[in-house]
Amino acid sequence: MSGLGSIIYKHRKLTTVIWILLLVGISTWSQKAGSAYSDSFTLPNTESKMALDLLTQHNPAEKGTSIQVVFAGKNGAPVTQAEVDPVDAQLKTLMHVTSVQSPFSPNTRAISKDGTVAFTTVYLDTIGRAVPLPAIKAIINTAKSYQNSSLQIELLGASVQEASQAKPGSSEGIALLASAIILLFTFGSVVATLVSLVVAAFGLGILSGGVSLFSHIFSTASFAPILAALVGLGVGIDYALFIVTRFRQELHGGASVEDSVKTAIRTSGRAVLFAGIIVCIALLGLFTVHVSFLYGVAIAAALSVLVTMSAAITLLPALLSMVGHNIDRLSLPGRRKKTHEIEGGGWARWAAGIQKRPVRYVIVGVLILGILCIPALSIRLGSADSGNDPKGTTTRAAYDLLAKGFGAGYAGSIQIVAPISTPADLAQMNKLSAAVAGDSDVAQASPAFPSGDQKVALIQIYPKSSPESKATNDLISRLRKQIIPSTIGNSGLKVYVGGVTAIFSDFATVLDGKLPLFIGSVVLLSFILLMFLFRSLLIPLKAAVMNLLSIGAAFGILVAVFQWGWDAGLMGIKGGPIEAFLPVMLFAILFGLSMDYEVFLVSRIQEEYLLSGDNSAAVRRGLAATGGVITAAATIMFSVFAAFVFGGQRVIQEFGIGLAAAVAFDATVIRSMLVPALMQWWGSANWWLPEFLEKRIPKIKVD
Repeated sequence: MSGLGSIIYKHRKLTTVIWILLLVGISTWSQKAGSAYSDSFTLPNTESKMALDLLTQHNPAEKGTSIQVVFAGKNGAPVTQAEVDPVDAQLKTLMHVTSVQSPFSPNTRAISKDGTVAFTTVYLDTIGRAVPLPAIKAIINTAKSYQNSSLQIELLGASVQEASQAKPGSSEGIALLASAIILLFTFGSVVATLVSLVVAAFGLGILSGGVSLFSHIFSTASFAPILAALVGLGVGIDYALFIVTRFRQELHGGASVEDSVKTAIRTSGRAVLFAGIIVCIALLGLFTVHVSFLYGVAIAAALSVLVTMSAAITLLPALLSMVGHNIDRLSLPGRRKKTHEIEGGGWARWAAGIQKRPVRYVIVGVLILGILCIPALSIRLGSADSGNDPKGTTTRAAYDLLAKGFGAGYAGSIQIVAPISTPADLAQMNKLSAAVAGDSDVAQASPAFPSGDQKVALIQIYPKSSPESKATNDLISRLRKQIIPSTIGNSGLKVYVGGVTAIFSDFATVLDGKLPLFIGSVVLLSFILLMFLFRSLLIPLKAAVMNLLSIGAAFGILVAVFQWGWDAGLMGIKGGPIEAFLPVMLFAILFGLSMDYEVFLVSRIQEEYLLSGDNSAAVRRGLAATGGVITAAATIMFSVFAAFVFGGQRVIQEFGIGLAAAVAFDATVIRSMLVPALMQWWGSANWWLPEFLEKRIPKIKVD
């Protein structure tokens, strides 16, 4: 790393120019190419996927996205065909619309018993985000244009939700502003603050264009760029803070600008490199779950870390080389510039206090995190329905109207699909329909409708409960394990339970089954890397356990807020399931981010230990030297994540709350209390490695 510092110092202007060209080139390219995000996913070898394949094969209308146009008479007036037909006729003329099924068509069951609510189903020729946004907005505007004083018209569907939801476009700006304030207070210098923000802005700009271009190569979810920006901005500013702080410490200690750059890269830059690698390992570990929907998100987030890490260890040293002693220019009045004294001050006193009673601090810290982990034991995975959309959106209004007119389950029907070849098969399906209708949680079950080619039969089931409720998931399980087997018997009929609700239920089941392998692989790889880095068994073991505790506490907060509905009014949400993919995604990100602070803190403790051979002094000096920086870094990351909480998208709110909570626990309870207490308690055993491993594992030397 010292060699890298020397090269960058020598070619500082060229390095800066390369990054400028990279930013301009990728931004220009991405603007011309546009994006190709897609929220579609498949779950091979699941019932819901088999049911979907049968429907799309034998019912061409089912191949594309569908939108429900919901009509409601005002003041209790019934919806009339004269009001609906002109809307349907106009919708048929729009681009990408293949067919329109009127509520007044035979056998549609799309009119409520009192006649006040009805819905038209609009079928499109493509799936998900493949439908151009202008086409979806044209459908929304066309339908809405027929709304009048006696008729309310709302629309429901994933594509409508995407087209009409609030865009969190200002979140990055809010996060940067909050970061600037914290950096200014931490450094006490406008120049030092600007240098850090410039590097973060470069990373964010390149990342934004890079993820957009990447979406053309790999299927990438629509929330991936927001998540990548959230992670990239957080770690980018943190990495810059670590390196700039060490650079200033060396300058204030009397070193030259060149030596300060080299030392900062050799020490803090080394910590940044390994922390970034561990974050990427954790994120790419998502490939072990074998769910293609997560691959693009994982690569986008890993790309954000890679870009910001690269900028921190190349562009930032180049800027520091040019700024030099001017790093302290434009200082705030009353703020100390000197940063190299670590024997005195509040952090040194705090470290000394922990060292007097390490066991007591360990017990208190574990109890705090253990209590916060308790709600996570009741986590329920699924997919939040449109009843969680913000009030005032057309999807929320449509959901509420359907629930009022048909029941809570009408917005998420369950489909029973089977291939048929004889009239006896169709009769067997009708027998099944009658059995299903008798279930206490079923509001309505349609007769078995054959497809146009008479090769597939479909039963449409509407639960009494909402799509996101546990009762609906229990009904799906009961259909598969009890009702269908007992009714079909040995007839040989192959019956599959599908529909959007069943797809998300299967999604949660698949991810839940993959979670142990994923967690095990990420923890093992991180353990091995930290063992190589610190030549220790206890340090990587401690890091793994502490990270699991902080992640468990973050999940506990998520369950309390999003599942139990605590403080729901603050963010305009209501209680519901946690998104099925959130645990694996959050674990990957949080495990990696937690390692940032672990590597930064323990690297400094190790550095002090190698100089003095005194574990107690090393722990005290290491915490005193890094405690303030870690706290400032965590405050910045907390602010970045919190800025995304009010963006309007539930999934981003869940990410924001989970990440912010974990960072807060990690920087306070774990890095500032548990880690120094444990390392003081264990003494020289911290640095113990069995002789047979010492001889066999490679020595990682990057200084």
